[in-house]
This record gives sequence, C-alpha cells and structure tokens, in this order.
Amino acid sequence: MMPESTLWIGLLMGTLAALCLNLGKGIQKMKVKVLGQGRAMFSPEHRRDFRIWLFGALLTTSATGFFSVALKFTDKSSLVSALNGVGLLGLVFFAWLVLKEPMGIREWVGASLVVIGTTVMGYMDQPLPQGQSYALASFVHILAILAAIFLPLALLALKKVRLHGLVFGAIVGTLIGIAMILGDMALVKAQGSLLGQLQNPYPYAALFCGASALALTQFAFWRATALAVVPTINSFIILVPVLVEYFTFGTVLQPAQYLAIALIVLGVVLLTTSSR
Repeated sequence: MMPESTLWIGLLMGTLAALCLNLGKGIQKMKVKVLGQGRAMFSPEHRRDFRIWLFGALLTTSATGFFSVALKFTDKSSLVSALNGVGLLGLVFFAWLVLKEPMGIREWVGASLVVIGTTVMGYMDQPLPQGQSYALASFVHILAILAAIFLPLALLALKKVRLHGLVFGAIVGTLIGIAMILGDMALVKAQGSLLGQLQNPYPYAALFCGASALALTQFAFWRATALAVVPTINSFIILVPVLVEYFTFGTVLQPAQYLAIALIVLGVVLLTTSSR
C-alpha cells in the first residue's frame, strides 16, 4: 500500500511537472515561428526569439524527471495526469498576476472546477491493496487500437487545415499520456527504483514518446491556433492515462474520481477556449 505521506509527495512533484509542461508549451507557442527561419534563426536578428523558444522546450523537457518522481510516489498514472489541470491553472494565474491579463467569470469558473476536481481526486484516492502489476499484452493491444484510430485521422488532418489543431493536439496529448504509463511500467518493473528503471526499455520508450510529442507540438502550433491545440492536448493528457491504465494495470478509480476528472477536463476547456 502507498502511505499517505508519500502520496502527497507524489502529488507535489506531479504539480511541479505539470507547471513546467504547461509554461514551457506557452513559451514555445509564442516563438514557434522562429523555427521557420531555418539556419537564420541563429543570426543576431532572430537569436533572442530562438533562445526564448529553446528555454520553453527545455522547460517542457524538464517535466519528464518530475513526472518520473511523481509516479514513484503514487500508484496510479491517472492521479499524476490529472494534475495537468493544475499546471494549466498556474499558467493562467501567471498571465493574470505577472502579465496583467484580465480574468473573467469564465476563467474563474474554469479555475474553480480544476481545483475542486483535483482536490477530490487526491482526497478520494484509495491505495491499491496489492500494489501495481501490468499486462504488457493488453498495453500493446490498446496502443494498436489508438494507432488505428489516429493514423487515418492524421492523414485526413494533413488535407483539411480546420482539423489540424484538433487531431494533432489529440495525438500530442495521447503521446504524453502513454509516456506517463510507460514511466509507471518502468518503475513497477524496477520495483520503484529511479536508477533501476534505466535497466529496462520502458523509460526510453517514454522518452521517445515525449520527444515525438515535443516535435508534433511545434507542427500543431505551426498550422493551428492555440485555441484549437492547447485544450485538446491538455484534455487528452488527462483522459488517456485513465483509459490505458485500466487495460494495462487493471486500475479502477472511485466513482467520485471519474466525476472529478470530468470536472477537471471541463475546467481545462473553459480556461483554454476563452477569448482572453
């Protein structure tokens, strides 16, 4: 069983990871067009924009380590993924307090739903009595199903620009969600050892998913607005681990936790589809 004290350490690390992930994505979106300059992005004229974009990319990448620690101190990937709503909330409050962007009723309602949903997720959590174990065959099967769904959608989105942000945002969120599951599998196989997990293939597969998500994020931002990309990425980051861990780990959450996840996703959508 997972002691309550270690659970809160995991939630704290997951929150820090989500903040790095969301702030990094926001910074990348601001300066993603600099990548279109090719080698010229290293010139004095564009160097500042490139450095800002690079900082955002490094900040997003740093979330990987924090997510790994968070998974070590929790026994459910869905608990960690749900914290992405808090990370987005941190980005919204940063814009409000530092950048002086206004917060309207929509933003306050969205923020309240994220806080309520996250609180319920943590408070209602019940440790797994037998610990975690995974079914690799089931994990591979669910990956095959997801690939069969997203591959034709990606081909369609390449032809229809209006679908680009939605489809590739969903793919990015799914890749990050799968990376979390792989990170959890790595720790289970290594019996919770952060260094021991490096001796099995799962963390490297997780890093590959994360790197692919980083590249596809730039591609999604290039041809679509943040209004289409950001809520889709965040929603799928939260939802995919819930689905995949059910088939991979056999994890079933409390009914109130499923409701909490719905509240978090609704809050994310409200926050990220606002005109502000």
